[in-house]
Amino acid sequence: MNLNMLFPISAGMLHFLFGVYVFRLKPRQKPQTTFFILSLLLALWLIIQAFRGLLPPEYRNLALNITFLPIAYSPFTLYILCKQLERSEKGIPLWAYLVALIGQTYITLTCLFQEMATLKNHESFVFDLNLNYHFLVFYLVFWMCMAIYAVARTMLVRRGDFKVRLFLVLLGAVLALPLTTLFVYFLPLLGIYKPSLSSIGLIISSILWAVAILHYDAFEIKAEVLKGKELPLIHRVASGGFLKLMEKLDPMRFVQKSSKAKAEITKEILIQDYNLTANTGELSVEKRAQILSKKFGKYFR
Repeated sequence: MNLNMLFPISAGMLHFLFGVYVFRLKPRQKPQTTFFILSLLLALWLIIQAFRGLLPPEYRNLALNITFLPIAYSPFTLYILCKQLERSEKGIPLWAYLVALIGQTYITLTCLFQEMATLKNHESFVFDLNLNYHFLVFYLVFWMCMAIYAVARTMLVRRGDFKVRLFLVLLGAVLALPLTTLFVYFLPLLGIYKPSLSSIGLIISSILWAVAILHYDAFEIKAEVLKGKELPLIHRVASGGFLKLMEKLDPMRFVQKSSKAKAEITKEILIQDYNLTANTGELSVEKRAQILSKKFGKYFR
């Protein structure tokens, strides 16, 4: 198996498995389902690229056009995900559904009739960029820009954990837009056809989106991690970075929540100290301090 097959297959399976991982975590929310659909579309886009070279030459032009379908549906799915995460009371506007319906219908029919692109080389899948392909790229960029705008507008007025979650969504979208555009549009204009390489940025973006979907109260998660509770791996790994982002993006709210969390820990220390004094009065102050330090020291690192 050469790299032209191995890389898109590996990246596609990674997208799919990560989407399944996020989807299966409880309690399940609507954004998890949307994220799974987005991951499935990206996985299909990559896996089709890997296996289309195995088809007989007479079917490869159709395979090339079919390749564009999953990626064509992805940006609007990302827009829906962003609208769900921003918790807009208005929901998705009617005009967005109409534009998506018209755009997706046109793109789907164009691909099925093999008019999105025409192969010039059946071995390397080099193709001509016609007006339909330019429209496809414009359509992709439009919905990604709408997703970025929806999140950025809301992030500016939100506070605390929610602000950080929206920032992660924004960061993922801003990362995905130039990389995807580079590999599916600008490089093909120069005769370089490596769209699957955009999956490197998309995988990083997917991780950021998953953290934004699943992360709830950052200080509560930190406390549960320190207590040794069973938490999803993504929470344990992302907790520290999430708190650092909150400290930078909303320092006032970070100080408020940090003070509240420390007050709760202090209360627990006082209760434990009282119990030690009442139940084991013979223990010295130094001994009680050692016991409390061993139990609660990790909360103040």
